[in-house]
Amino acid sequence: MEAFQKWGLPKAIRTDNGEPFGVPSRDAVPILSLWLLAWGIQPILNRPRRPQENAKVERNQGTAGCWAEVDNCPNVETLQARLDETADFQRNHYRIRKIGNVPRIALFQDLLQIKRPFLETDFDENKAYDFLAKIIYPRRVSSGGTICIHSKHFQAGFQYRGQIVNAKFDPSSIAWIILDSSQKIIKIIPDQRFSKENLFNLTVCQ
Repeated sequence: MEAFQKWGLPKAIRTDNGEPFGVPSRDAVPILSLWLLAWGIQPILNRPRRPQENAKVERNQGTAGCWAEVDNCPNVETLQARLDETADFQRNHYRIRKIGNVPRIALFQDLLQIKRPFLETDFDENKAYDFLAKIIYPRRVSSGGTICIHSKHFQAGFQYRGQIVNAKFDPSSIAWIILDSSQKIIKIIPDQRFSKENLFNLTVCQ
């Protein structure tokens, strides 16, 4: 959130689909996407194995890694300090010939204007819940009668072993509604991992 405090809230953020940003199996909504939605930020995920969809960021990360010599950092604190220094130099001091031998910030003064100020009170978990509630999770019941939702196993019932059931999130109770093939409710499973506090702190699946 430090970046939001300094630069304000963006309208959208694009990331790749690998962890921790996405879910490579694509069988669940990424927690980071839910977190961004709660802030009113549209998450945009690259298609799997398509880093070229975010080519400029990929190239910039490679360059920043070389400049900061990340492989030689003895600890996380040193790594962060070098990355901060690199970002400041790249944005505010490094002169580029093709744009008139000036640093990037000279052409992008709008970056210095915070158009969407960051306020913690703007966090609205209901925006994330409403999105999550639109998704149907098909799950095959294991031999032990369980299903897995966001890396946690829940008991669906031994009588449904081997069958496909559907899980749907209910925002009002913060629970999963489990439906059989005829869309009959067979179980309601509370899941406080998705509480406002856990979502705000990004500790949903920890």
